[in-house]
Amino acid sequence: VVAGSSSPLAACPGTPCAPGASCLLAMNVPVLTLGGDVLTTLDITPSSKLEDFREQLCEIVGPRLGDVTAAADLRPRLFHCGGELLPGLPLIAGGVKEGSSLTVVVTAALRAVTASADGTARIWDPESGECLHTLGAVGWEKGVSFKGGVLKAGREMISAVFSQDGKLVLSASADCTAKIWNVQSGELLHTLHGHTRRLRSAAFSPDSDRAVTASSDLTTKIWSVECGRCLHTLRGHSLEVNSATFSPDGSLILTASVDKTAKIWCAHTGQTIHTLQGHRWDVRSAVFSSDGALALTSSEDRTARVWRVESGECLQTLRTQGPKVLSAAFSPDGTLAVTASLNPIAQIWHVESGKCLHTL
Repeated sequence: VVAGSSSPLAACPGTPCAPGASCLLAMNVPVLTLGGDVLTTLDITPSSKLEDFREQLCEIVGPRLGDVTAAADLRPRLFHCGGELLPGLPLIAGGVKEGSSLTVVVTAALRAVTASADGTARIWDPESGECLHTLGAVGWEKGVSFKGGVLKAGREMISAVFSQDGKLVLSASADCTAKIWNVQSGELLHTLHGHTRRLRSAAFSPDSDRAVTASSDLTTKIWSVECGRCLHTLRGHSLEVNSATFSPDGSLILTASVDKTAKIWCAHTGQTIHTLQGHRWDVRSAVFSSDGALALTSSEDRTARVWRVESGECLQTLRTQGPKVLSAAFSPDGTLAVTASLNPIAQIWHVESGKCLHTL
């Protein structure tokens, strides 16, 4: 949401002018959408604070967002001359005066999600540190139990991730299920049944319409987020599947397995496209580059490998200093890769040349 240039409205009765400031303190600020539609007009003064119009702005913007987020969860931010005006300070302190050009950006409130061995996931407000929802207090089979201070196996929460639109959380558990939760309410929407052994990972598709789960039962499953139905079961790995993820365009699935291979699958048919062979030990993780052209695998054989997705060809073998490479990731532009090893050492690599640039 973007606001246009301010214009003087009227002097504030009984309000003394700040040193060096215009006496025309009241300003009429139109608030626009990014598409240029006028949402409302705010009557503010440079001595006003962000908090003075937070509620008004959220009440106007909230209904236009539908069920994306509640008005109470919106976070307005005000900018002037490229800098952010901080909450709690008068606008005049940020240089706002008659004729100022202001920009208001409204985003959803920040959220974080964690998964725990106690069988729950939690949604947090990272600014306040408040726990907003505990996922698992309702919906998990009788919760978790302890014996002699040790967690009883079978209820651990392996992972929890947000959907791209921030409306849902997908959790993966050692109880052979994944679950889909509503972020705003904490409500359990679907339990994804079908795996016969513990899950290793779970991820949403880029459009948040599908989910993919990887399991110790040697399979990967693709699910409908809307109804919780299994769309495809990907069979082909001979040992546990450690991870599974969608390509950036949602058309492919990339899996990593204990059977020393990674595989690229068609996300629409469930058919294998390429088997990436070359690692000598377990493949711990596999990820796509941001453009979907490359894949990066990490292995317990002390290497990471860069692959061309289209052909399945290995382009580079990154030989690390660690005993096991636990994970690897591309930089946003795909020119660099980082590996994390067990010893513990992290290394940064130039993807095209395979050269190690830094050891951390």
